[in-house]
Amino acid sequence: MIYKISPHPSLLKRGKEKAEITHSITQRTLLINDPRHIEALAIWESVLSGKNFAIMPYSVLVEVVASIRRRTGSEKLALEVKHELLNIDTASFVVLDDKSAGEAAEFAARTGVRGMDALVIQVSKEFGTELISFDEEMILKSGKLKI
Repeated sequence: MIYKISPHPSLLKRGKEKAEITHSITQRTLLINDPRHIEALAIWESVLSGKNFAIMPYSVLVEVVASIRRRTGSEKLALEVKHELLNIDTASFVVLDDKSAGEAAEFAARTGVRGMDALVIQVSKEFGTELISFDEEMILKSGKLKI
């Protein structure tokens, strides 16, 4: 099942939906033996085709590259994935400033969500994006479950 948080209504008027796509989806697009590969690929295809625009914290990039290296054992593939992700015109990685990081830390303390998830949720909140993830715990703790 794919879990989503709906985008802010003002984003829908712009014609192109912005989405926060988590590492749980991004890494699965690259691993054809993953049981959720097809679902993940369909989500990313909407970004690659220009239908949607993805905004993610740089921590997602690090998590995906590390996951590819761990799962495949290939440093070369992991670095190729890094290069490709950084060069997608319809995807943007953002840096959290100290205020945003502080808010993410407070959210993590309040809810018990993992640190990586708190950063992803914070970016989604700040940019008013739809949060798309296979991680049920993250979506539930974000407090805005829509299935």
